[in-house]
Amino acid sequence: MPSKPRVAAYRGMVLHFLSDPGEGDNAHAMQFIDDGLLVVEDGRVKAVGDAASLQSSLPADVQRVDYSGRLILPGFVDAHIHYPQTDVIASYGMQLLDWLERYTYPAEAAFDDAARAREMAEFFLDELLRNGTTTALVFATVHAQSVDVFFQSALARNLRMVAGKVLMDRNCPEGLRDTPAQGYRESAELIERW
Repeated sequence: MPSKPRVAAYRGMVLHFLSDPGEGDNAHAMQFIDDGLLVVEDGRVKAVGDAASLQSSLPADVQRVDYSGRLILPGFVDAHIHYPQTDVIASYGMQLLDWLERYTYPAEAAFDDAARAREMAEFFLDELLRNGTTTALVFATVHAQSVDVFFQSALARNLRMVAGKVLMDRNCPEGLRDTPAQGYRESAELIERW
């Protein structure tokens, strides 16, 4: 017997987008509802609108969450972020190469250890969610397992992520270097797996 859908209704100020605000008439690209209701069924938006008009259509057993006075927004999208660099954010470096050699390369080399990669993926994704980011284009490291553990952690949180391994065959430490053939093979395997 199929399970009953999980439905929740979130009440608050709702701001969402109806079209791309950068194209044409952006006055109609967004909608703000001062007393809105966002209805979610099995993790997908089922309805959004004025709370007064939507509430009467909800079954009595729907989970209701009141965020009155708070703003409900769509999840944010980050178009370029490196999860292995989480621990080196704000590390001081005079120039890019100095920063890479002193902080980034050692941090990324630690992702040769799957347990370390998993620990950082869990923390990184929790921080993205805590700040409202639900989708991102994420760089891992040259280590294929850094991508595997990242996708496992994202899947456990039901997040939509685009990610892949970094390809480096020169100008980096030996532990972060692969060959074009190895990079291609491992990337193809990751694509097939995920």
